[in-house]
Formats: sequence, structure tokens, C-alpha cells
Amino acid sequence: MNDQDPQVSSKIYAVWSKFKANTAPAELLSPTGCCTKPCKTMMTTKINFIAVMLALAGVMLSFNGQAQKHPGIIRQTTAHLDSLAKNDHFSGVVLMASHGRTLLEKAYGFANLADRLPNKPDTRFNLASMGKMLTAVAIMQLVEAHKVSLDETVGKYLPDFPNRAIKDSVTIRQLLTHTSGMGNFWEALDKAAFQHYRTLKDYLPLFAASPLRFKPGKSFLYSNDGYMVLGLVIEAVAGTDYFDYVTANVFRPAGMSATGFPALDEVNPNMAAGFTRSTEQPGKWLNNNYTGVIKGLPAGGCYSTAGDLLRFAGALTRGKLLGAAGLHEMTTGKFNYERGKYGLGFVEEQVNGHRIIGHSGGNTGIADELMIVTDLDYTVVILTNGDVDNYWGVDAFIRKQLVGATPQTRNYDFTQRLISAAISKDNTAAAALFHNKPADIVIRAGVIEQAGNKLLWERKAAAAVRVCRLNVLAYPEESYVYLNLAEACRQAGDRTEAIANYKKYLEKEPDDKDAALHLQQLLKL
Repeated sequence: MNDQDPQVSSKIYAVWSKFKANTAPAELLSPTGCCTKPCKTMMTTKINFIAVMLALAGVMLSFNGQAQKHPGIIRQTTAHLDSLAKNDHFSGVVLMASHGRTLLEKAYGFANLADRLPNKPDTRFNLASMGKMLTAVAIMQLVEAHKVSLDETVGKYLPDFPNRAIKDSVTIRQLLTHTSGMGNFWEALDKAAFQHYRTLKDYLPLFAASPLRFKPGKSFLYSNDGYMVLGLVIEAVAGTDYFDYVTANVFRPAGMSATGFPALDEVNPNMAAGFTRSTEQPGKWLNNNYTGVIKGLPAGGCYSTAGDLLRFAGALTRGKLLGAAGLHEMTTGKFNYERGKYGLGFVEEQVNGHRIIGHSGGNTGIADELMIVTDLDYTVVILTNGDVDNYWGVDAFIRKQLVGATPQTRNYDFTQRLISAAISKDNTAAAALFHNKPADIVIRAGVIEQAGNKLLWERKAAAAVRVCRLNVLAYPEESYVYLNLAEACRQAGDRTEAIANYKKYLEKEPDDKDAALHLQQLLKL
């Protein structure tokens, strides 16, 4: 045993304490005690002693087994990250820790691409929707303090909320679990001067009047609007603004000194700017300065570091932020969502006998995840400020290393095989591979789309056309697959195929003005 490892010591102490609580008084074990021959109590004690020794041995074997795996996992993960950085413009920070100890923390790429300023391990990244975990913790703290009830309606805490349906029928639990029927304010924000939106109340006009999409509790719809309302509830109950409450009650207790809600029109040090490949101008990078919010929100968008997120995970699982009952309630999945089930601001996955909790976040030039493998006590932080395909590659690889292959990682790997076949050979080989795929494989359309965009950016338009045809093969009923193929054909100079696929797309999406303009331009040639 490593005497310096507090988690090993605590687990062993727990086993030993259980043994002591179930054994006979000390004098029965003494040669000078009252018992001079074996009795039922002493026999029970011997059995308990044998049991605890076996349990302790199991704990030690478990920890030793994981410890022996560390070097191989870290070596292979590092090699994979190095390859992504060299060949695929991977930009970000990846941290892996076991029992609270950092095993890997490496930075790649650039925090500021224009000036070639490198990312560092302590660079701050936009967390996007990972911030929903912070809002959920804040709400659950108020629940533990008996200031908020999960099953009370919004009107209990916001009696003047302008939307009566939300006020009278949506509960706090439904907001947390995305079952409120509320939607997302992003489309309305895209049409607004976003620099004027700084306080939570500034956002109310963007969504407060919107009707519910369904009766609360009857379905699941991922909702940023709902988390904005949760932020307003926190402000009303705590008597302070959302940002101050989270800073004082989440960041400080967890030791997250580098985490906060900076306004992006101010001068902020040590922050990564997001960037993405231009789909119209090969070889050109675009930044994401005008694609987000001016300041983080209860729905997401604060900035943090990999190290601070490790501290958050430790504070959460060790009881510094919530009690055991609140933590269990919050992280237990209830509704199907992506690879697992959505709980209260956290996603829970059951993978090959292992339990993973956490949350991901993404936007243009942002793709992040916090992954806590609870039974193995692994924590993984992935923070990226480039295109999402790099994040997918890191996530799939690390998951296989820690918990083994899953249906999702097999889908990803097979999709990558399809893409490689289309790039290196032709669509005949890729089509043959597709038609002979295992019945349980689901083709990752987004992975194919991103691969096509990357090839166009690299001025490999002919290969991009072959890759885009894969999505038409896999998902012929979807409109976007014809748009992607039309764009690739246009850039490859295949006017006839581009026109045909724009027409197929516009039959399904007649209101897309940009696609209609591209079609008209091609018809005039």
C-alpha cells in the first residue's frame, strides 16, 4: 500500500471499521479474558476477521491492478494526443487523474492562433454547457438548506415570472432534467446585439413569452431556457446575483481559483479563443468571437482550467459541495440522453460495469467534457478550442482505455474505417464496407460531415465528395446530406452533380436562401 494515497487509506479504514463494529468486545479476544474455550461469539469473530482480511486484500488488488495499468494508459493516450496535434490540428488540454492524483496533463495547439500563443495546462477554456453542472450544484445546495424544493413550481420562487404556464406548471426538477417543455433562446439571440445581454434578466425577453413545447414532465427536450430560469431562482432565493452565489458557494469551497464569468469585451488574461475551419475559404481559420454570449450564464459559458475541474470533481465526490443524498439524486440518470441518462444537470452512463458521471459542452470552436469514472476513481478533463472532430477522437480513445469498447466507440471506429476507405480508395470500396457492416453498427453522420469539411479546408475536394457520399448512402432521407454533397461538388468543380444535389436538398428545405443562391449562381454558368 502507498501510505501517501488518502483514497487507498480511506477505503481500507472503512473496511476495518466495519470489521470492528461487528466483532466481540476486546476482552473476549484476550488470553486472560473470561472465555477459556471456543464459543459462538469467538467463532463469529474469527469468521469476521477472515472476511475482513479477504476484503482488504481485494481492495489492495484493485488498487494495485489500476496502478499497474496507469503507465500503459498514459503512454498510449499521450501518443494518440501527439498524433492528433501533429496531423489534425488538435488544440486543447487533456487531464487524466486517478484517486485525485494527476497522471497526465498536457497542452496542445494555440490559445491565440493568430499570434501563435500556445495553450498551457493552466489556460482557461470556455466550458459551454458543462456550466449546467455548476447551476445544478447551486440548486441542490439550496435544496439541502430547505430553501428550495425540487417539486415546487417556478411561481413559488418567482411569483412575477411573466409566463403563466411556466410559473404555474413547471417544477424545479423539470427544469433540471430538461422535461419542462421550454426551448432555447439561441435563435433569438443570434438576431440581437448580444453585447447588451449581461444579467440574467436581460435575457428574459428572448424566451419568457415562448409557449411550452409539451406538457411539463411528458417528454425530454434539452433546454437552455430552463437553466436560465434556474439561475433566476438562485438569485431570488439566495438574495444575490447568480455569479456571486456560484463563486462563493461552488468555486471557493472547491478551490477553483481560476474559474469565473469574465465578460468577453474586457481584457482577460490566459484565455483560449475558439477557432474553426472555414467551409468557404480553404486553408482559412475563423474565430468564434461573435458566436457566443458576452458573459457566461447558468446554461453555460463560464471559463475554467483542467486543474480547476479536477478540483471540482474531487470536491463534489468527497462531499465538500453536497451531501451524499443530494449528490446521488443529482447524478442518477432518469431520462435517455445521448450515451446515457440525464439526471439533474449531470449525465450518468453505465459502461461495461463502470459508472461515469459528468457533462459535455460544445459550440463553435468549443468541445469539452468532464468524465468521472466513479467506481475506478478516474477523472478525465477534455478542453478543446478547435473543431469538434478532435474532441471526438480524444473522447473515444480515452473511454476505450479506461472502461473498454462500447457501442458508441465501435460506431466511431467503424465510421472512421469508412472514411479512410473513401479517402484512400474510392466509393466502391467504402460502399462494400458499408453494406457488410455489423448489424449493430450505427454510422456517425456528424463524424463524416466533419471529415468532409476538413478535406475541403485542406483543398482535397475530390476526396471530400467521396466522403460526403457516405452520408447519402447511410441517411438518404435526411436533407442535410444532399447539401453537404452539393457544397463538396461545387468546390470540386462538378457543376452537374452540385446542381442535382442542391435541388434534392431544396425540395426538402425550400426556405434555405443561401442554398438557393448557390444553385442560381451555378445555373447561370
